[in-house]
Amino acid sequence: MAKKILQYTIMGCAIAAVATTGMVSSCKKIPEGYISEQIRYVNDTFRVLRGTNWNSDPKAFELDGSNYPISVKLTEIRDLATGKATDVFSKKNKVYVWTALFDPANDTTVAMLNKKRELLEIPALQLMEKSGQLMFNEGTGNIPAGNYAFDVSVTNQSGTKTFKGISVIQLLDQAYRQEGAPGCAYFIDGTTTSGDMGSPSMTVKKISDEGYQVRIKITDKNGNAFNPKAGELIKRGDRPLFESYAKFHPVEYTDTTMVCNYEVTPFPLKEYPGYGYLMYYRIPSQFVKLDPGVAPTDEQKYNVNPRWTFRILVKGTFEVTFKLPKCTRKA
Repeated sequence: MAKKILQYTIMGCAIAAVATTGMVSSCKKIPEGYISEQIRYVNDTFRVLRGTNWNSDPKAFELDGSNYPISVKLTEIRDLATGKATDVFSKKNKVYVWTALFDPANDTTVAMLNKKRELLEIPALQLMEKSGQLMFNEGTGNIPAGNYAFDVSVTNQSGTKTFKGISVIQLLDQAYRQEGAPGCAYFIDGTTTSGDMGSPSMTVKKISDEGYQVRIKITDKNGNAFNPKAGELIKRGDRPLFESYAKFHPVEYTDTTMVCNYEVTPFPLKEYPGYGYLMYYRIPSQFVKLDPGVAPTDEQKYNVNPRWTFRILVKGTFEVTFKLPKCTRKA
Protein backbone atom coordinates (compact mmCIF):
# COMPACT_ATOMS: atom_id res chain seq x y z
CA MET A 1 0.00 0.00 0.00
CA ALA A 2 2.83 2.39 0.93
CA LYS A 3 4.50 1.57 -2.37
CA LYS A 4 1.36 2.56 -4.35
CA ILE A 5 1.05 5.84 -2.47
CA LEU A 6 4.68 6.61 -3.29
CA GLN A 7 4.07 5.88 -7.00
CA TYR A 8 1.02 8.19 -7.07
CA THR A 9 3.00 10.93 -5.33
CA ILE A 10 5.87 10.72 -7.83
CA MET A 11 3.39 10.71 -10.76
CA GLY A 12 1.54 13.76 -9.34
CA CYS A 13 4.79 15.67 -8.94
CA ALA A 14 5.74 14.86 -12.52
CA ILE A 15 2.36 16.10 -13.82
CA ALA A 16 2.65 19.27 -11.73
CA ALA A 17 6.12 19.89 -13.09
CA VAL A 18 4.92 19.50 -16.68
CA ALA A 19 1.97 21.83 -16.03
CA THR A 20 4.23 24.43 -14.44
CA THR A 21 6.64 24.23 -17.34
CA GLY A 22 3.73 24.72 -19.76
CA MET A 23 2.51 27.78 -17.86
CA VAL A 24 5.94 29.37 -17.97
CA SER A 25 6.21 28.62 -21.68
CA SER A 26 2.74 30.01 -22.50
CA CYS A 27 3.44 33.25 -20.56
CA LYS A 28 6.76 33.82 -22.25
CA LYS A 29 7.42 37.57 -22.60
CA ILE A 30 7.18 39.00 -26.10
CA PRO A 31 10.68 40.02 -27.12
CA GLU A 32 11.49 43.74 -27.27
CA GLY A 33 11.05 45.13 -30.74
CA TYR A 34 8.32 42.67 -31.70
CA ILE A 35 6.27 43.88 -34.66
CA SER A 36 3.17 41.91 -35.66
CA GLU A 37 2.14 40.87 -39.15
CA GLN A 38 -1.49 41.51 -38.13
CA ILE A 39 -1.40 45.28 -37.54
CA ARG A 40 -4.65 46.74 -38.86
CA TYR A 41 -7.33 49.40 -38.68
CA VAL A 42 -10.58 48.27 -37.10
CA ASN A 43 -12.36 50.09 -39.94
CA ASP A 44 -11.96 48.53 -43.36
CA THR A 45 -13.41 51.80 -44.73
CA PHE A 46 -13.29 55.35 -43.36
CA ARG A 47 -16.30 57.30 -44.61
CA VAL A 48 -15.54 61.02 -44.74
CA LEU A 49 -17.71 63.89 -45.99
CA ARG A 50 -15.72 66.03 -48.43
CA GLY A 51 -14.81 69.44 -47.04
CA THR A 52 -15.39 68.60 -43.38
CA ASN A 53 -13.14 68.22 -40.35
CA TRP A 54 -13.12 64.59 -39.23
CA ASN A 55 -10.77 62.46 -37.13
CA SER A 56 -10.68 58.69 -36.83
CA ASP A 57 -10.82 57.07 -33.41
CA PRO A 58 -7.25 56.85 -32.03
CA LYS A 59 -8.07 53.32 -30.86
CA ALA A 60 -8.99 52.24 -34.39
CA PHE A 61 -5.34 51.40 -35.14
CA GLU A 62 -4.57 47.98 -33.60
CA LEU A 63 -0.95 46.90 -33.11
CA ASP A 64 -1.70 43.27 -32.17
CA GLY A 65 0.89 43.20 -29.37
CA SER A 66 3.63 45.10 -31.25
CA ASN A 67 6.03 46.96 -28.98
CA TYR A 68 6.09 50.68 -28.44
CA PRO A 69 7.43 53.14 -29.32
CA ILE A 70 6.21 53.01 -32.91
CA SER A 71 6.37 55.30 -35.89
CA VAL A 72 3.52 55.11 -38.41
CA LYS A 73 3.88 56.74 -41.82
CA LEU A 74 1.61 57.03 -44.84
CA THR A 75 3.47 55.56 -47.79
CA GLU A 76 0.98 55.59 -50.68
CA ILE A 77 -2.63 56.39 -51.54
CA ARG A 78 -4.29 54.93 -54.64
CA ASP A 79 -7.49 55.95 -56.42
CA LEU A 80 -9.41 52.68 -56.61
CA ALA A 81 -11.19 53.83 -59.79
CA THR A 82 -7.86 53.87 -61.67
CA GLY A 83 -5.58 51.81 -59.44
CA LYS A 84 -2.98 54.58 -59.71
CA ALA A 85 -1.17 56.37 -56.92
CA THR A 86 -2.34 59.92 -56.19
CA ASP A 87 -0.94 62.87 -54.26
CA VAL A 88 -4.21 64.78 -53.83
CA PHE A 89 -4.31 64.15 -50.07
CA SER A 90 -0.81 65.56 -49.59
CA LYS A 91 -1.39 68.83 -51.45
CA LYS A 92 -1.55 71.79 -49.08
CA ASN A 93 -4.58 74.01 -48.58
CA LYS A 94 -5.24 77.03 -46.40
CA VAL A 95 -7.61 75.86 -43.68
CA TYR A 96 -8.52 76.86 -40.15
CA VAL A 97 -7.10 74.68 -37.40
CA TRP A 98 -8.25 74.77 -33.79
CA THR A 99 -5.55 75.81 -31.34
CA ALA A 100 -7.74 75.74 -28.22
CA LEU A 101 -11.03 74.23 -27.09
CA PHE A 102 -13.95 76.00 -28.78
CA ASP A 103 -17.14 76.49 -26.75
CA PRO A 104 -20.10 77.35 -29.03
CA ALA A 105 -22.18 78.42 -26.02
CA ASN A 106 -19.75 81.18 -25.05
CA ASP A 107 -17.46 81.86 -28.01
CA THR A 108 -20.00 83.89 -29.98
CA THR A 109 -17.93 86.66 -31.58
CA VAL A 110 -15.40 86.52 -34.40
CA ALA A 111 -12.76 87.99 -32.08
CA MET A 112 -13.29 85.17 -29.56
CA LEU A 113 -13.36 82.61 -32.36
CA ASN A 114 -10.08 83.84 -33.84
CA LYS A 115 -8.32 83.43 -30.49
CA LYS A 116 -8.94 79.69 -30.77
CA ARG A 117 -8.11 78.99 -34.40
CA GLU A 118 -5.31 79.62 -36.85
CA LEU A 119 -5.19 79.70 -40.64
CA LEU A 120 -2.54 77.22 -41.77
CA GLU A 121 -1.38 75.72 -45.06
CA ILE A 122 -1.48 71.96 -44.50
CA PRO A 123 -2.33 68.72 -46.37
CA ALA A 124 -5.96 67.57 -46.48
CA LEU A 125 -4.97 64.41 -44.57
CA GLN A 126 -2.52 64.07 -41.72
CA LEU A 127 -1.56 60.75 -40.12
CA MET A 128 -0.45 60.93 -36.49
CA GLU A 129 2.93 59.20 -36.32
CA LYS A 130 2.59 57.89 -32.75
CA SER A 131 -0.97 56.54 -32.98
CA GLY A 132 -1.88 55.95 -36.63
CA GLN A 133 -4.90 58.26 -36.22
CA LEU A 134 -6.21 59.86 -39.43
CA MET A 135 -7.07 63.57 -39.33
CA PHE A 136 -9.00 65.13 -42.23
CA ASN A 137 -9.71 68.84 -42.71
CA GLU A 138 -11.70 71.11 -45.03
CA GLY A 139 -9.04 70.65 -47.72
CA THR A 140 -10.74 67.39 -48.73
CA GLY A 141 -13.30 69.63 -50.45
CA ASN A 142 -10.72 70.00 -53.24
CA ILE A 143 -10.46 66.23 -53.75
CA PRO A 144 -12.87 64.31 -56.01
CA ALA A 145 -15.35 62.04 -54.27
CA GLY A 146 -14.43 58.37 -54.53
CA ASN A 147 -12.63 55.47 -52.88
CA TYR A 148 -8.94 55.60 -52.03
CA ALA A 149 -6.87 52.69 -50.66
CA PHE A 150 -3.80 53.54 -48.62
CA ASP A 151 -0.64 51.87 -47.33
CA VAL A 152 1.28 52.56 -44.13
CA SER A 153 4.68 51.60 -42.77
CA VAL A 154 5.17 50.81 -39.09
CA THR A 155 8.60 51.06 -37.46
CA ASN A 156 9.82 50.06 -34.01
CA GLN A 157 13.03 48.60 -32.52
CA SER A 158 12.84 45.49 -34.70
CA GLY A 159 12.64 47.35 -38.00
CA THR A 160 9.95 48.42 -40.48
CA LYS A 161 7.00 46.63 -42.04
CA THR A 162 4.71 47.94 -44.76
CA PHE A 163 1.00 47.14 -44.79
CA LYS A 164 -0.46 47.44 -48.27
CA GLY A 165 -4.13 48.39 -48.65
CA ILE A 166 -4.57 48.53 -44.89
CA SER A 167 -7.87 50.41 -45.29
CA VAL A 168 -9.94 52.57 -47.64
CA ILE A 169 -10.91 56.25 -47.48
CA GLN A 170 -14.35 56.81 -48.96
CA LEU A 171 -14.87 60.50 -49.73
CA LEU A 172 -18.58 61.31 -49.92
CA ASP A 173 -20.37 64.30 -51.42
CA GLN A 174 -22.85 65.81 -48.98
CA ALA A 175 -22.76 69.58 -48.70
CA TYR A 176 -25.97 69.87 -46.70
CA ARG A 177 -28.54 67.83 -44.88
CA GLN A 178 -32.27 68.33 -44.35
CA GLU A 179 -32.76 67.39 -40.70
CA GLY A 180 -36.53 66.93 -40.79
CA ALA A 181 -39.64 67.41 -42.88
CA PRO A 182 -40.57 71.06 -43.48
CA GLY A 183 -44.15 72.22 -42.98
CA CYS A 184 -46.50 75.07 -43.68
CA ALA A 185 -49.79 76.14 -42.07
CA TYR A 186 -52.23 79.02 -42.30
CA PHE A 187 -53.58 80.85 -39.26
CA ILE A 188 -56.55 83.17 -39.03
CA ASP A 189 -55.21 86.58 -38.01
CA GLY A 190 -55.21 87.08 -34.25
CA THR A 191 -56.25 83.49 -33.44
CA THR A 192 -54.82 80.03 -32.99
CA THR A 193 -57.20 78.59 -35.58
CA SER A 194 -55.07 76.96 -38.24
CA GLY A 195 -54.93 74.45 -41.07
CA ASP A 196 -52.23 72.48 -42.85
CA MET A 197 -51.01 73.62 -46.28
CA GLY A 198 -48.55 70.83 -47.04
CA SER A 199 -44.75 70.89 -47.17
CA PRO A 200 -42.54 73.51 -48.78
CA SER A 201 -39.97 72.18 -51.24
CA MET A 202 -36.31 72.85 -50.47
CA THR A 203 -33.54 73.33 -53.02
CA VAL A 204 -29.90 74.12 -52.29
CA LYS A 205 -27.60 75.77 -54.81
CA LYS A 206 -23.88 76.10 -54.15
CA ILE A 207 -22.87 79.44 -55.64
CA SER A 208 -19.20 79.33 -54.69
CA ASP A 209 -16.64 77.16 -52.89
CA GLU A 210 -15.41 80.26 -51.07
CA GLY A 211 -16.68 81.89 -47.90
CA TYR A 212 -19.05 80.67 -45.19
CA GLN A 213 -22.36 82.15 -46.27
CA VAL A 214 -25.93 80.92 -46.59
CA ARG A 215 -28.74 82.86 -48.23
CA ILE A 216 -32.34 81.85 -47.55
CA LYS A 217 -35.04 82.68 -50.06
CA ILE A 218 -38.76 82.07 -49.41
CA THR A 219 -41.03 82.04 -52.47
CA ASP A 220 -44.67 81.45 -53.29
CA LYS A 221 -45.79 78.53 -55.46
CA ASN A 222 -44.75 80.46 -58.59
CA GLY A 223 -41.23 81.19 -57.41
CA ASN A 224 -41.85 84.84 -56.48
CA ALA A 225 -39.69 85.73 -53.47
CA PHE A 226 -41.16 87.31 -50.37
CA ASN A 227 -39.34 90.48 -49.27
CA PRO A 228 -37.68 90.12 -45.83
CA LYS A 229 -36.48 93.74 -45.91
CA ALA A 230 -40.07 95.00 -46.26
CA GLY A 231 -41.38 92.93 -43.36
CA GLU A 232 -43.01 90.20 -45.46
CA LEU A 233 -41.29 87.60 -43.27
CA ILE A 234 -41.60 88.11 -39.53
CA LYS A 235 -40.83 86.25 -36.33
CA ARG A 236 -43.41 83.78 -35.05
CA GLY A 237 -43.88 84.28 -31.32
CA ASP A 238 -40.96 83.04 -29.23
CA ARG A 239 -39.93 80.31 -31.67
CA PRO A 240 -36.45 80.20 -33.24
CA LEU A 241 -35.80 81.67 -36.67
CA PHE A 242 -32.80 81.99 -38.98
CA GLU A 243 -31.05 84.59 -36.86
CA SER A 244 -31.42 82.43 -33.72
CA TYR A 245 -28.54 80.32 -35.10
CA ALA A 246 -26.40 83.22 -36.40
CA LYS A 247 -23.72 83.44 -33.71
CA PHE A 248 -20.98 85.50 -35.31
CA HIS A 249 -22.66 88.02 -37.63
CA PRO A 250 -26.11 89.61 -37.74
CA VAL A 251 -28.44 88.39 -40.47
CA GLU A 252 -28.63 90.78 -43.43
CA TYR A 253 -31.97 91.35 -45.18
CA THR A 254 -32.35 92.08 -48.89
CA ASP A 255 -35.41 92.39 -51.13
CA THR A 256 -35.36 88.63 -51.76
CA THR A 257 -33.07 86.89 -49.24
CA MET A 258 -31.86 86.62 -45.66
CA VAL A 259 -28.06 86.30 -45.51
CA CYS A 260 -25.87 84.84 -42.76
CA ASN A 261 -22.08 84.53 -42.63
CA TYR A 262 -21.71 81.50 -40.42
CA GLU A 263 -17.88 81.21 -40.01
CA VAL A 264 -17.87 77.64 -38.63
CA THR A 265 -19.22 74.39 -40.04
CA PRO A 266 -21.66 72.85 -39.68
CA PHE A 267 -24.35 75.56 -39.68
CA PRO A 268 -26.39 75.68 -37.53
CA LEU A 269 -23.64 74.71 -35.14
CA LYS A 270 -25.87 73.61 -32.27
CA GLU A 271 -29.54 72.92 -31.62
CA TYR A 272 -31.95 75.48 -30.24
CA PRO A 273 -33.27 74.15 -26.90
CA GLY A 274 -36.51 72.27 -27.45
CA TYR A 275 -36.61 72.84 -31.21
CA GLY A 276 -33.60 71.11 -32.71
CA TYR A 277 -32.60 73.08 -35.82
CA LEU A 278 -36.12 74.32 -36.66
CA MET A 279 -36.69 77.81 -38.07
CA TYR A 280 -40.17 79.39 -37.98
CA TYR A 281 -41.58 82.37 -39.91
CA ARG A 282 -44.87 84.13 -40.44
CA ILE A 283 -46.00 85.89 -43.61
CA PRO A 284 -48.68 88.44 -42.64
CA SER A 285 -52.01 88.15 -44.47
CA GLN A 286 -51.56 91.46 -46.34
CA PHE A 287 -48.63 89.96 -48.25
CA VAL A 288 -50.03 86.55 -49.23
CA LYS A 289 -53.12 85.02 -50.81
CA LEU A 290 -54.16 81.39 -50.35
CA ASP A 291 -55.37 79.29 -53.25
CA PRO A 292 -59.14 78.81 -53.42
CA GLY A 293 -60.33 75.94 -51.25
CA VAL A 294 -57.28 75.83 -48.99
CA ALA A 295 -58.92 77.76 -46.13
CA PRO A 296 -62.57 77.60 -45.01
CA THR A 297 -63.33 80.94 -46.72
CA ASP A 298 -61.81 83.21 -49.35
CA GLU A 299 -61.46 86.11 -46.92
CA GLN A 300 -58.07 87.79 -46.79
CA LYS A 301 -57.45 87.12 -43.10
CA TYR A 302 -55.07 84.16 -43.29
CA ASN A 303 -51.35 84.46 -42.57
CA VAL A 304 -48.92 81.76 -43.71
CA ASN A 305 -46.47 80.06 -41.36
CA PRO A 306 -43.63 78.00 -42.90
CA ARG A 307 -41.06 76.04 -40.90
CA TRP A 308 -38.00 74.04 -41.89
CA THR A 309 -34.71 72.51 -40.76
CA PHE A 310 -31.40 72.12 -42.58
CA ARG A 311 -27.66 72.10 -41.91
CA ILE A 312 -24.86 73.29 -44.17
CA LEU A 313 -21.95 70.89 -43.61
CA VAL A 314 -19.09 72.50 -45.57
CA LYS A 315 -17.66 75.90 -46.37
CA GLY A 316 -18.91 77.85 -49.38
CA THR A 317 -21.66 80.21 -50.43
CA PHE A 318 -25.10 78.60 -50.62
CA GLU A 319 -28.58 79.72 -51.64
CA VAL A 320 -31.32 77.71 -49.90
CA THR A 321 -34.79 78.22 -51.40
CA PHE A 322 -38.09 77.17 -49.86
CA LYS A 323 -41.07 77.21 -52.21
CA LEU A 324 -44.33 77.42 -50.29
CA PRO A 325 -47.37 75.46 -51.52
CA LYS A 326 -50.89 76.72 -52.30
CA CYS A 327 -50.23 80.45 -51.94
CA THR A 328 -49.29 83.51 -53.99
CA ARG A 329 -47.36 86.60 -52.99
CA LYS A 330 -49.33 89.81 -53.30
CA ALA A 331 -47.51 92.26 -55.55
